[in-house]
Amino acid sequence: MKWLDLKSEPSIEPLLAMLRQMTRSTSSRDVLGEFMGQYSKVRPIDAFVGLVPVNDEQGPGAYKVTYAVRASDAVDGRVPHSRDMRPEALAKLPPRRGGVLAKLIQGNAPQMVYGLPEIEDEFAGPVVAGLRACMVIPIYDGDEICEWTFAFSNVPEGHIQPKDVGHAALTANLLGAANRHIDLLNKIKALNSALAQQIEGIVRVQQSLLPNALPRIPGFDIATSYLTSDAAGGDYFDFFPLPNGEMGILIADVSGHGPAAATVMAMLHAILHAYPTGPDLDPAAIMSFANNRLYDAGIDGSFVTAFFAILAPSTQTLRFCNCGHNPPRLRQLPLPERLTSLRHLAIPLVDSAVIAPIDQGTTIPLGILPILPNAATQSVHLRPGDTLVLYTDGITEAFNAKNEMFGEEGLDDAIKRAVLIGRASPADAIIEEIHQGMFTHRGLRPLDDDQTIVIIHYLLS
Repeated sequence: MKWLDLKSEPSIEPLLAMLRQMTRSTSSRDVLGEFMGQYSKVRPIDAFVGLVPVNDEQGPGAYKVTYAVRASDAVDGRVPHSRDMRPEALAKLPPRRGGVLAKLIQGNAPQMVYGLPEIEDEFAGPVVAGLRACMVIPIYDGDEICEWTFAFSNVPEGHIQPKDVGHAALTANLLGAANRHIDLLNKIKALNSALAQQIEGIVRVQQSLLPNALPRIPGFDIATSYLTSDAAGGDYFDFFPLPNGEMGILIADVSGHGPAAATVMAMLHAILHAYPTGPDLDPAAIMSFANNRLYDAGIDGSFVTAFFAILAPSTQTLRFCNCGHNPPRLRQLPLPERLTSLRHLAIPLVDSAVIAPIDQGTTIPLGILPILPNAATQSVHLRPGDTLVLYTDGITEAFNAKNEMFGEEGLDDAIKRAVLIGRASPADAIIEEIHQGMFTHRGLRPLDDDQTIVIIHYLLS
């Protein structure tokens, strides 16, 4: 085995220094400046000129000079230059036509030229004055030449061979591809930053549309939980104070999630808050009103499942209309144990609670058809100790690592496990138990969908 001693090779260290610095650079300007500063140490290059071909109203053949610099201006191995390929920067450059530079790019191929006349361009001319040899290198983007690089020097004829021009063309095009990649990454970062700011604005608006405080209804305990899978979500819950001490209660889920779903959610909020309030409101009529407005808005590809109810504490009734939403769960205690609890003689057994869906009269989701078919108001009578659990499908359709859903069974088990007697907030107790059940089921996996819970508990005393 024979080792070659490369320490005496003068081109190695400048190339390594160039590569180290280029891989640390985060902009194409820095990469090009570092390349030109170090490349002139290993090749007899005295100046660099760059241009881009353009088509103006007079036809092809025009160009714009993007930079013209002397290698002797290098500072710390880097040549300052003015190359800026942003469209707004290129638009400010004056187009040029004719002259030596135009002749050099007519062949659309790499060239080595000796005995150049003076370059009459007012920008590039003074920089390359007195330099009579030039490598002309096209830089490709696919089949199109997107830039030209000119490497000027005063080497004698024959000093630079065709293979050197080929190597220079390879190097320049690899550098060009790297610079386009860096420019694209920076553009993506800028767009992502702008998009993130817009999404943050949507999130702030969305959060402002949710209730900032829970309503107080005598004899009832209320708790909510709202979690989004994206920064902005499509779940929605709300409360609407109504005449005669009644309370409107809504839970809804826009198809999909993210900013688009959040926008539809905001539309639904505006529609419902525009509905005129008064006595004897009909949930089915309110949902039909919302359906018509959403359909007229043309939310193609989107729909909204919704459960809207009006709670009347004076009559212990819940009037509701379900538009394609998950049926709420109603937790009730058997009557003998209910009476025992009311006398404070015993605590009901956890397993004695009965949970059943409220699934009467469900119609289709909002926004699909111009008329909501078979929309009808249903009602259920509530008794002390009853708990109404409203939720979105992000709860029951949450998957674990085995691709198993939490399901209605998992939800009911969590509701049943909640110990309500003696708790300051029975509604909070149920939400805590559901969250614990979800954690046991999913662990720390990211949310697949938005998850919203609304608990309405009728206090025992």
